[in-house]
Amino acid sequence: MAGIIESSSAHQSFSRYDIRVIITFSVIWGKDASCIHKDLVTVLGENALSIQTVRIRVKAVSEGRDDMEDEPRPGRPVTACGDANISKVLVSLSDDTRKTCEEIPTETSMSTTSVFRVITNKLNKKKFSKWVPHLLTDEQKESRVNFSRNFLRRFQTEQIDFLNRIITDEQKESRVYFSRIFLRRFQTEQIDFLDRIITGDETWVYSWDPETKQQSAELRDFDEPLPEKVRRKKGALKVMHMIFFYMNGVILRWPVPIGTKINAQYYKKVLQDKLRPAIRKKRPGLFEVGILFHHDNAPVIRPGQ
Repeated sequence: MAGIIESSSAHQSFSRYDIRVIITFSVIWGKDASCIHKDLVTVLGENALSIQTVRIRVKAVSEGRDDMEDEPRPGRPVTACGDANISKVLVSLSDDTRKTCEEIPTETSMSTTSVFRVITNKLNKKKFSKWVPHLLTDEQKESRVNFSRNFLRRFQTEQIDFLNRIITDEQKESRVYFSRIFLRRFQTEQIDFLDRIITGDETWVYSWDPETKQQSAELRDFDEPLPEKVRRKKGALKVMHMIFFYMNGVILRWPVPIGTKINAQYYKKVLQDKLRPAIRKKRPGLFEVGILFHHDNAPVIRPGQ
């Protein structure tokens, strides 16, 4: 048999199933992938399967996997971004343009990935927002303008000297000195040096935090006007938290009692009564190798404050 496939005017009607049958029969006849590919090119021309696809099919038939139909594919079908789902997303956004890709699936029964693709690839929408300082009084606005003009005049006159004075030479020299010490120790001890460092900082925790600009962003078209975001104040009740941590996480989070005066004496008491037991509990091995405590530059931890 010179060739299983002969040129025919009816080759355009060959289905995927037909071609797989031909390849299977050719393998049984004893032909290799290259010969089968040549036969397909003779009949189908540019519409023939690639040599790589033919080889994959020949290998499957040789291994006994001669199924003529495609195996079920995992994941969602290509209709996930079809017109029906696009309409669902549009209806959901028509109620609230601030909805996120995590909220829309609960209303549309779509996956988060499909919702994201519809919004970005099909609807070409992106989240926008801008700050509008409605809560500033006229005096506050005037004060900001005056300070800005003063800084601008000084910068125009003094140039880089004005910027350099924001941090004193003594402060810069001290930072460079300690940075060089840390660098030398890190070059010698590597990761063991970093693992011994414990540092801390203080932050205010408010009873209520206003919505961030990112949280309030809305999905808009590129040619739509930006939504306005009013700056809102944080809750009136706030508590100072002292947080101490190392390279792998937090060791101590201590809320300072309301009304407590934070000074060097109180800071020392927290280190002795709170931080030391926390280190013994979470990182007991540090006391054996030695703790490197890195203080910040807050005035409250300086002696005499």
